[in-house]
Formats: sequence, C-alpha cells, structure tokens
Amino acid sequence: MSEQENLILSVVVPLHNEADGLLAFNTSLETAAKTAAENYEIIYCDDGSTDDTAGLVKKLRSDNPRIKLIKLSRHFGKESALSAGIAEANGQAILTIDGDGQHPVELIPDFVKKWQGGAQVVVGISTNRKSESTVKRLGSRLFYKTFNLLTGQKLISGMTDYRLIDRAVQKEFVKLSEVDRVTRGLIDWLGFKREYIEYTEKLRTTGTPGYSFSSLVKLATNSFVSLSPTPLYLFGYLGVFITISSFILGVAVFIEQLLLSDPWNWNFTGTAMLGILVLFLVGIVLMSQGILSLYISRIHSQSKQRPLYVIDRSGSLGIKD
Repeated sequence: MSEQENLILSVVVPLHNEADGLLAFNTSLETAAKTAAENYEIIYCDDGSTDDTAGLVKKLRSDNPRIKLIKLSRHFGKESALSAGIAEANGQAILTIDGDGQHPVELIPDFVKKWQGGAQVVVGISTNRKSESTVKRLGSRLFYKTFNLLTGQKLISGMTDYRLIDRAVQKEFVKLSEVDRVTRGLIDWLGFKREYIEYTEKLRTTGTPGYSFSSLVKLATNSFVSLSPTPLYLFGYLGVFITISSFILGVAVFIEQLLLSDPWNWNFTGTAMLGILVLFLVGIVLMSQGILSLYISRIHSQSKQRPLYVIDRSGSLGIKD
C-alpha cells in the first residue's frame, strides 16, 4: 500500500496575506497534526497573497515534505481556496482550519477522535467570538435564525469552517458545481453523520480579518440564494397577501365613504388612497425584482461554466498534476 493510501489526515489551510503569523502558526499546527495522526499532510492554499506567504510556505516545505502549497493564479476568495484544498487532499479525513490562529489547533486530535468514532462530519462551534463586534455577533444570530426558517435546515449559531470531513463526504463535495458557494453550507446540505466540538475562539495575533462586513453580507446572501428558493416563494405569497388586503381595503373604503357617507370620519380622498396604494405596490414590485435579480445573477454566473478557481501549477508544490 502506497504512502498516499496510508495517509490519515489532510489539513487544509486557506491563506491570504498571512505571512506575519505563518511561522508561529505552522509550528503549533505541525505539533497538533503529529499528535492527531502519524501520517498527515498540510495543504496551504495561497489565495493570491500580495505578501511573502507563498515564499514562506516553500521554506516550510523544505523542512517538512508533508507540507504542500496550492498557489491560486489570483485572489478568488476564501470559499474557492477551501474548495481547492479539499479537492487536492489525499487523506482519509480532511480538516479545514483558518490560518490566522483563531481556531485552536490543539483541538485537532479531538476532531480526529470524533471521526474515528464514526462521525463523517465534525463541526467546530465557536462559543465566544472575541474578535467580532456586537453588530457582527447579532447579525450572525439573525442570519442563522432566518436561514433555518427559510431553508428548513438546522444550522447551529457559531458553526465555522473549522471542521473535519470524511473522504466519502469529500467525494460528494467535489461534485458540487456552484460558483457562488458557501463551503460550510454545502457540507451541511450533503448531510452524513455528524458530531460537534465547542471551542473558544482566540484573538488574531497579526493582520486583519479576511472578511469585512460587506463580505459577510455577501456571504449571507450567497447562502440564502444558493441553498434555498424560499425568498422567491416568499414574495409570491406576499404579493397574494397584498392583493387580497388591497381588495378588502378598497371594498371597505367604498362602502364606508360612498355608501354610508363616511360615518367613521375616515376622510379618505380618492387621490390620497390611490397614491398610497400605488406607492406601496411599486415598493413591493421593486423588492420582488431585486430578489429575482439575485437569482438571475446566479444563473448568469453559473451559465458561464467558468472554473471555480485556477491553480498556478508552476508556483505550487507537492500537489497532483
């Protein structure tokens, strides 16, 4: 049996301008990986960094051939980098972890033990996101509650990309062709037997968060649009409700104003009623068009059939041809 077939654990780490803290992070990651599995590999996915991230990974590989580098041809985004790493992983179990030091690497053996116990997906749950503002934390809670309501899935607040998947899950994951993707959402959609590990998130030692507030909003939007058609139906139902309500209101005003000569002193003029009704319905139409535009834009992106990412093979090391 070859070394690749004996490989137990693949650790996938997306990187974007993480050169300042990479050496310290790698030292702790190697220690945790060795503890978790004798046969392991570490796959760093350089997502178009403008600093010396790729150069440092190459130096690390010269000391440890278990370290591999996937260098993307440009900055495609974290979700694409994660997908590239998962696709290139050779281990029986694949663990994804951020390279900024916020995910506690010392828990990696616990993830592996859960997997060895029969779990096919092991998800890290952050119970205390120290680096996030109050607005982001509240927004995260609102997102999970709304997402669960609209999609019927049961996502737990605090779920992160710090997770382990079995090779069987990997094989199904790489078949998914979504362009605007959310990795954790797609893995959850796949199902499989899962376990959870709670942890306290650490503070970043260097650099700034890779996700800005606008990026998080885009990620949430992609989650709703790519994983559920419910918003389309929601506005359809809203249109029916508005139509029925407008009809009832129109009949009530007609009877009260014209037939009964305004006994309740509503004092509605025909122009005022018409203006309010038109403005309200125009607002609903515009919102509905906005939702439709989101789905049409996803169809447009998907129809191009462009690859999710492009690997710079000449700048990568240790990966499959």
